[in-house]
Amino acid sequence: MISLRDTLKLNNQAAALFHSENFPQAEIAYNESLCFFKIILEESHYQDVGMASTASLPQHECLHSMSAHKSRCKISSHHGGSFVYQSPLILNELPSSSLHPTSRSTSVQAMIIYCAAVVFNTAILHHQESIKTGSSVCLDRAAELYEASIRLVGKFPTTVASSNKTISLIAMAASNNLAQIEFQKGLLDQACKRLQVLKHLMTQSLRHVVPYIFTIDEFEGMLSNTLSAKGVIASPAA
Repeated sequence: MISLRDTLKLNNQAAALFHSENFPQAEIAYNESLCFFKIILEESHYQDVGMASTASLPQHECLHSMSAHKSRCKISSHHGGSFVYQSPLILNELPSSSLHPTSRSTSVQAMIIYCAAVVFNTAILHHQESIKTGSSVCLDRAAELYEASIRLVGKFPTTVASSNKTISLIAMAASNNLAQIEFQKGLLDQACKRLQVLKHLMTQSLRHVVPYIFTIDEFEGMLSNTLSAKGVIASPAA
């Protein structure tokens, strides 16, 4: 029987492979991790529980950034160098004591966050591979996966999302990176709207969450991206 611990271990192994730039093996590990999550969900009948319950998320965060290996990347695009978040997330298993004893709804929420994190990590992998190789296929795949991770964390109520470090990190970093891809593709309006959403998310979580999930460089990089969007919007009228 596949265990949650083994599934999380696969994600963490993939993150290590990513940092050694072994992208093919990292992708295999991430894909296996996602497949294992699907099997666990099916075996546990989690899909029948849904997100109807308003049970709060566990206070214990289920993942954290790989802070010891934080790295930044400047990607050259049509609008110059822009910040791209590129730190994969390490997953930690939730202690059983942090889950609601009478309902599976909290466990479902945790599983959704786990899945969103792996999808987000896989998006970062394809994005970095595209930056290094110029592959448009990898870039398109990264965009699809960023959108998928945003949809997954978008399942949570605003009150939960704005105060949860994991959800906030994925929502903001994925929005930032996806906007940069859209700029590369010439989707200026779409990219600018996405950066406006990012600015709103950053403002909403500035006091309670942002200082704990992003370094100063990362925060300033994303903020710079949101400010550059104003210049793009203003340029046609100039």
